[in-house]
Amino acid sequence: MSVQSPPAERVAELERSFEAFTQISGALESAYDRLRRQAKEIDLALAESNRALSQKVAELDEASGHLKAVLESLQTAVVVTDRQDRIVLVNRAFETLTGLDSAALLGLPKSELFDRRGMPVCSADSGSLPRQLQMTVQQTIFVRSTRSPVTTAAGAHLGEVECLVDETEIEILRHELRRTETLTALGEMAAGIAHEIRNPMNAMEGFAGLLLDTVPKEEKDCREYAERIIRGVRKANAIITNLLCFAQPERFQPQPIPVLSLFRLVSEHFADQENVLSLGLPQPSSLTVHGDPTLLERVLVNLVENAREADPEGPPVEITAEQIGNEARLLVQDRGPGISEEIRERIFLPFVTGRADGTGLGLAIVHRIVDLHRGRIHARPRPQGGTTFELHFPAFEEEAIKPEERELTS
Repeated sequence: MSVQSPPAERVAELERSFEAFTQISGALESAYDRLRRQAKEIDLALAESNRALSQKVAELDEASGHLKAVLESLQTAVVVTDRQDRIVLVNRAFETLTGLDSAALLGLPKSELFDRRGMPVCSADSGSLPRQLQMTVQQTIFVRSTRSPVTTAAGAHLGEVECLVDETEIEILRHELRRTETLTALGEMAAGIAHEIRNPMNAMEGFAGLLLDTVPKEEKDCREYAERIIRGVRKANAIITNLLCFAQPERFQPQPIPVLSLFRLVSEHFADQENVLSLGLPQPSSLTVHGDPTLLERVLVNLVENAREADPEGPPVEITAEQIGNEARLLVQDRGPGISEEIRERIFLPFVTGRADGTGLGLAIVHRIVDLHRGRIHARPRPQGGTTFELHFPAFEEEAIKPEERELTS
């Protein structure tokens, strides 16, 4: 049986089919190579884009973190609101001011923030005068507000930023300056009047003394009148002496004095009285101030006497001292009836007193002496009743005391 060869036409057709297949396969391989190269190029471009995008994100994160750090480090309280006046951002200073953290503040309408007296924390006016806010029972501050709109580059309104600058220290300095100017003028006037009055008062006391010497003992009424005149004149002279001391303290001779030595002087002053004083050991025991021992003793004596006159049968007046930074802080505390809120802010002004028989000069002299020592004093109520007088004086380093000065003050 013989095998027949395929027709020539069939072989030629198969050859053409293989050739076409080969061409198509080559074209597909070429297309695949081109696609592979294009995909590689796209991957490289995408990787470069991702790298650039990651770098931009990192730069934005760094810039955002830097801006947040700057915002958080500002002592000025900053609050940002949206178009509906809702809080969207605050810094740490604003949290401290309001006593609330950001979680409690975010989303709140800014107009709903009030201090303890019901006054709005944020101002409706930009650049207004300093406002007084009472954020806690014992903390009253003065703030000045500045407000600016937040807009896009195209001018679209996004919200508002408000900065609250704490001007408490500046306001205190303004108050002290006004007080100093007033008291200086008052002191000059008081000194002139005191000198003019003292001479006739001394004459009155002299004549009353002569009258007392010449009136027979049997004339009890006349002698009583003369004695009343003498007592009245002496009381008036004591007031005049206080006026002169207020106008110009008798002397100011500062020197290094350990607070422990100052406490010893005060203790000796009240040595003949029981249950008057409770003195704590200064912390540190070497705590030293630079001042006039006599005048500083008078400050503490006046404060103790005021406390005892307000509450004669009360517990001892406590005096303590400690060093805080570069200052010596002295606390004079009693458990008496306290000072009424109506006069507490004016208690250091002359002729302001809470007692019917007081002259209102004792605390004015105390403040005058504290000013001479470049110190500070203020009064505040004690939570358990009574009053605390807090005094601050520049501390004097123990190492800086010369041996001869240490012997002088010991």
